[in-house]
Amino acid sequence: MRWLLCLLLGVSSVSSGYDKTPSPNFSPTDVVEIILGGMANNDSPTPDAGLQQAFQFASPSNKRATGPFWHFKAIVKQPEYAPLINHASRTLGEPRFRGNNNTVAVPLVVVGTNGEVAGYLWSLSRQIGGDHIDSWMTDSVVRIPLGSKLNAL
Repeated sequence: MRWLLCLLLGVSSVSSGYDKTPSPNFSPTDVVEIILGGMANNDSPTPDAGLQQAFQFASPSNKRATGPFWHFKAIVKQPEYAPLINHASRTLGEPRFRGNNNTVAVPLVVVGTNGEVAGYLWSLSRQIGGDHIDSWMTDSVVRIPLGSKLNAL
């Protein structure tokens, strides 16, 4: 159907809403910002385009754990991760590199559309094989209690 639309409209490409893909040119912070930018406007230009963008940057080990996109989407729409979807604002902390600088954790705080403040630890790794060599991809996102740590960002 997309190709038919392209032929009828004379358009060479139609954006599916998740047109950024992993690249060695993106830093870990860039990757988190790309993903969160999509999630902040989750249904633009198509329903769940932001979640599709996030899935594009899921590492192979992450995809093995979460399964196909429909299952990934169901996980992210659970209450633990819901503040990320269509969030009103976000603040990223300093990336914390580990080991031989091939893994990094990025702390962040989001304010959800309902005003809920939630903290997360975004873990990424630089890919050493596969289709995205030297690209940073998401291994996991864990919700963290904020408490007094809110000022640490």
